[in-house]
Amino acid sequence: MKVGILTHYQVHNHGAILQMHGLYSILKNLGHTPYILTYNKNFDFIDKKLSNKYNISLKSIPFYLNYLKKQGIAKTKFNIDKHKILNNFKKINYNFIPLYPEQKELDAVCVGSDEVWSLEAGINVMMYSHTITTSLIFAYAPVFGQTNIEEIKKHGCYELIRSGLERFNYLSTRDLSSAQTVKEFLNKEIPILCDPVLLYGYKEEQILSSNKIPDEKYLLIYAYDNRLNDGKEYEKIKKYAKENNLKIVSPGFYHSWVDENINVTPIELINIFRNAQCVVTDTFHGSVLSILTNKPFACFVRNSNINKITFLLNQFNVSQSKLDDWDNLKEILTQNFNWSNINSLIEQERQKATGYLRKVLQNG
Repeated sequence: MKVGILTHYQVHNHGAILQMHGLYSILKNLGHTPYILTYNKNFDFIDKKLSNKYNISLKSIPFYLNYLKKQGIAKTKFNIDKHKILNNFKKINYNFIPLYPEQKELDAVCVGSDEVWSLEAGINVMMYSHTITTSLIFAYAPVFGQTNIEEIKKHGCYELIRSGLERFNYLSTRDLSSAQTVKEFLNKEIPILCDPVLLYGYKEEQILSSNKIPDEKYLLIYAYDNRLNDGKEYEKIKKYAKENNLKIVSPGFYHSWVDENINVTPIELINIFRNAQCVVTDTFHGSVLSILTNKPFACFVRNSNINKITFLLNQFNVSQSKLDDWDNLKEILTQNFNWSNINSLIEQERQKATGYLRKVLQNG
C-alpha cells in the first residue's frame, strides 16, 4: 500500500525529523511504501514578519540579518550548518511527493505525528482531512499542543475542524489533552498512541559508532537555543556538572554557556543521548530520547508544552523527572529510575500502536 504522511516536514528540529523518520520506517517495516507529502504551510495566525522566518524568500533577508545582529556569528554559523545537515538527512532518507496533485497515486494518507492539529501558526486544512481524496484517511498520534476549544472557536475554526475529524476512517492521538479535545468534537473515545520515536525504537541505530560522541563523561543539554539561557537555570546545571566532573554538551542547539555545541544528524543525536551520563531538557523529544535510551533526566516543563510532556512523564512512570525547582536538580538526576519497568511499558505501547497500524492498513 502506498501511504502518504502529512506532518511538519519543514521543521529544522531533530525531534520532529526523528518522529517523521520513525513513522516512515515503521510503515516500511510493515510492508508498505511511505511518502512524505509536501505542502504550503499556512501562517495566518502569526505576525507577518515572523512568518518570513519560515517562508524563505527575498522577504526573509531582513529577518535573518536582524537574527545575525542579535545572535552573533557563532550561533548563526551553527544554525546554518545544522540546516544543511538536516536537509541532507531528509534528502537521503525520505521520498517526498507533493500532496497536490500526486495524492491520486496513493492508497492512504496518514496525518501525524507531532502538533499538526495546533493552531499556533495558522490553519492547515489538510491536517484535518479536508482536500484529501484517498479512500483511507487515518491519524497516527497527532496532537493539538496547547490549542484548546476556546482558541479554536476564537479563530472561527470549530466547524471546519469538527467536520474534518468526522472524515477520518481511524483516529488516534498522542496525549490525553488531545483525546479529550477530539471527544468534545465527536463525543467518541480514541486511542492514545506513543510517539513514533518510541514506537520504532532505533535499536540498531543506537549501537552505531560516531566520532561526534565526546571522549569525556558528559551531561547532555537538549533545549531550543532561545531557552535555558537564564543564569538562574544554567548556573545550577554548571554547578552539578562541576561537582560530578562532567563536561556539558549541547547537540543540535547552540548555547553559549555550555562546554561544547555539537552539530549532529538525527541518528547521531540518539547516540549522544545513549552515551550521556544524564540529561537536562525542557522539550518533549528530549524527554522521549532520555526514556528511550534509559538515561537519568530532569525535564523543566514550560507552559508551551505542559500538556504533552506531563502526559508523557505519567505514561512511562517517570513523573519524578519533572523539574519544578532548579535547586532540586541533583535530587532528580541521582534518583533511582526503574528502567526495567519503564522498558516494559514502552514495549506495551509499541504492541498497542503496531496493532492499531496493522488494523488500519489491513482494513483499508
